[in-house]
Amino acid sequence: MSEELDQVFAYHQATKHSFTRMAPGPKTMDWGNEPRPFRRFRGADLIELERPEPRPGEGPEYDQALEERGVPPRPLGFDTVSQLLFDSLAISAWRRAGGAAWALRTNPSSGNLHPTEGYLICGPVFGLFDRPAVSHYAPREHALEVRCRLSEKAWRDMASGLPEGTVLVGFSSIPWRECWKYGERAFRYLHLNLGHALAATSLASAALGWRATLLEEVGTEELAYLLGVAGETGAEAEIPDCLVAVHPQGSAVSGFDLSEKVLAELRGVEWQGKPDRLSPDAVDWPLVAGMAKATAKPPGEVAEDLGGMKAPPGFARPPASLRNLIRNRRSAIVMDPAFSMERDDLFGALCRTLPGSGRFPNNLFAWRPQVHLAAFVHRVLGLDRGLYLLVRNPDHEESLRSSLSREFDWKTPQEAPPGFYRLATGDFRELSRALSCGQKIASEGCFSLAMIARFRPNLEERGPWFYNRLLWECGIVGQTLYLEAEATGLAGCGIGCFFDDAVSSALGLKGPEYQSLYHFAVGREIPLQRIETLPAYPAPDR
Repeated sequence: MSEELDQVFAYHQATKHSFTRMAPGPKTMDWGNEPRPFRRFRGADLIELERPEPRPGEGPEYDQALEERGVPPRPLGFDTVSQLLFDSLAISAWRRAGGAAWALRTNPSSGNLHPTEGYLICGPVFGLFDRPAVSHYAPREHALEVRCRLSEKAWRDMASGLPEGTVLVGFSSIPWRECWKYGERAFRYLHLNLGHALAATSLASAALGWRATLLEEVGTEELAYLLGVAGETGAEAEIPDCLVAVHPQGSAVSGFDLSEKVLAELRGVEWQGKPDRLSPDAVDWPLVAGMAKATAKPPGEVAEDLGGMKAPPGFARPPASLRNLIRNRRSAIVMDPAFSMERDDLFGALCRTLPGSGRFPNNLFAWRPQVHLAAFVHRVLGLDRGLYLLVRNPDHEESLRSSLSREFDWKTPQEAPPGFYRLATGDFRELSRALSCGQKIASEGCFSLAMIARFRPNLEERGPWFYNRLLWECGIVGQTLYLEAEATGLAGCGIGCFFDDAVSSALGLKGPEYQSLYHFAVGREIPLQRIETLPAYPAPDR
C-alpha cells in the first residue's frame, strides 16, 4: 500500500464525527475572518455575459431533456455560452434577513461557502472570442475574466480529439472557504460541492442539446497549468480538480491530451489579473493540505470503464421546464413533519439516480456506480415506514448482502425501481435524526438517506485519487435529488454532518469496505417568513 493511500485512509478516519467527538475544526466562528464568497482577478479584462432568465414553462421539458438526443444541439456562440454558465454556476437569487444579504447559486454548497471556482477554456467563439482563451467565471457579475490568450496551434492540439463546437470547463477549489467553518473535515465537502457543480454543468448542457464529459486523462499538475493556478501557495490557494468537455449531443470525445508543447506555452504565458484576498488572516489546516497532495491525479490514469448499464423506465410526472427547475432549486431549511409524499414520486426520484446510457447527469463518468442509497422512509403514501436500500450497481449486491446486517429482510416493494429493497419496517425518524448530528431535517422530511460508497476496494484498486471521485458521485446523486424534489413540488437538503461509524453500525457494516459519505433529505419546505427572496441580478445593496 502506498504512502498516499495510507494518508487517505488516515484522513478519512481522523475526520469522522461521533457522538463523543467531532472532527477537528475551529472552536468558534471567526466572523471577522469569514472568506469572501466571490473571487475576482483584478486587472483582467471582464466580459459581461447575457442573463437569460427562463420564462415560466419555457422549454426544454425536464424528462425529455434528461435523455440524450432529447433536445437538438444549439450552435456554440455568445448566447449559448452565457446560458451554459447562467444555468450551472451563476447566482440564482439573493436572500435577505435583517441587515444581511447572501447569494444563492444554481450549484449548492455546504454552508453556502462556495469553494468551487469555474473556468472556460475555448477556441474562437462567435460573439465572444476571436482567438483561444482561458477565462475565470465571475458569478456575482455573470461575466468572464480573461486570464490569458492562447495560440491557435495550442488550441488545435488540445481539441484534436474533441468534437467540433466543444468548449472546456475547468474546476478548482479554494479549501480555505470551507476550512473556515468546518476545519479538517472540509476536504470532504470540497468534493461533495464539486459533484454538485459537475451535475449542474451536465444539466445545463442538456438544456442546450449538449453533453458534459469528464476528461479523466488530465493529471492534476497539468490542469494547474491550464487553469493558471500552478505554483499558488498559502491558505487561499486554489487546487485544480478536473476538466470537462461540453460538446454537442450525438458526438463523442475520442481523447484529450495536453502535449508537452502546449504545456510549454502555458508555463510561459503571462497570466492577467491578480486574485483578491478572501480573508484578512487565512488559516492553514494541515490535513486538508496533505490530502490535496495525496489525492493528486497522475496524468493518463483513468477509472476503468466497466461498461454501460441500461436505464430503467421512468415514472410519469407532470411536465416541467428543466431551466425553471434549475434556476428555482433551493436548499430547504425547515420541513413539514406532517406532510406525506406519493410513492411514485419517491420511486421516480430514486430511478433518476440510476445510471444508463445517455441519461443526464450520470453520463458524465465512464465508471459504473460505486455509491448506494440507504433510505429512511418516514412518510410516503403506499409504502411502509422503514429502512430501504437502492442498489445502484448490481455487481455489488452480493457484497452488500454479506456486509449488511443479517437481520435485514431484503423484500422488494411492488412496482419499485430495480435494485430497491426493504430492509426493515418501523419508525426510523429518531434514528435518522440522531445519525445526522441531531438535525431535524433528517426526520421531518418525507425521507432521508445515507449514501454508502464501496470505499476501501475502490481506493486499493484505482488509487488514492479516486477518493475525490467517490465524493463527486455523491454530489451528483444529491443534485439529481434536488431537481427531482423541485419537479414534484418538494425541496431537498444535503446533509454533510453525520456520525460516520454510527451510520455503519445502524446498517450492520463492519470495517472500511463500505462507508457513508453524504446524507440527503427530501420533503415539503416550510418557508421562513423573516427571509426575503430577491432577484439574482443585479446584486442588492447590503
